[in-house]
Amino acid sequence: MRPMKILPCLGMGLLLLASTAVAQDVLQGRHITVSGTGSVRARPDLAIAELGVTTYGETATQAMAQNRRLVASLLLALSQNDVEEADVLTSDFAIRRERVPQSRRSDDRGEERFVVRNLLQVTIRDIERAGVLLDRLVEAGANEVRGIRFTLQDDTELALQARALAAADARQKAQHLAELHEAHLGKVLRISESGVRAVRSEVMMMRAVETSSSTVSAGELTFAAHLQVVYELTD
Repeated sequence: MRPMKILPCLGMGLLLLASTAVAQDVLQGRHITVSGTGSVRARPDLAIAELGVTTYGETATQAMAQNRRLVASLLLALSQNDVEEADVLTSDFAIRRERVPQSRRSDDRGEERFVVRNLLQVTIRDIERAGVLLDRLVEAGANEVRGIRFTLQDDTELALQARALAAADARQKAQHLAELHEAHLGKVLRISESGVRAVRSEVMMMRAVETSSSTVSAGELTFAAHLQVVYELTD
């Protein structure tokens, strides 16, 4: 009975050896490994801002009531500026108790206070009005703006273009290296991709907003693709 227990292990070992041999066969002989990069640029057509209200009170109820009133004002301002309800969602909500700094205490104030933070993620489809919309929201009571980033609603075509450029770059490098060594390129043996990455524009705003004038620039987005290609070398 004991030899029977060894057979599964033996079979697994043979399978691993066979798999290793197959993997090694792929890269047998002369070959060259090169990397290729490609990038394309485009103007964004979408902006996503994160902003909201932080309020304070001696009790959680007081802080919450003030926060609720200001958030309602923000939602009204968004509606009046043609932002759809579906483009607004709560990204962060928290209630906490903290000690009041000594410099801010008064005779009728306790040593602790409650803090309520309510942040909204707002999708802005008319990016030309992003700065104006931020102004309106600050006027409506927003006192915390985490930032605004620009992106594309659909980046599929840009990713394809970047990947094609990366492939052409890799082949050009391989061709040049082969010529330098008096060889010729054969078939492709292996391709790996580290992904297509978008370098997104982002504008960070002040945590506590003290001005109602916001100037933001969308700029351009860069989509970069990175490939590693292994070519066979022939005489």
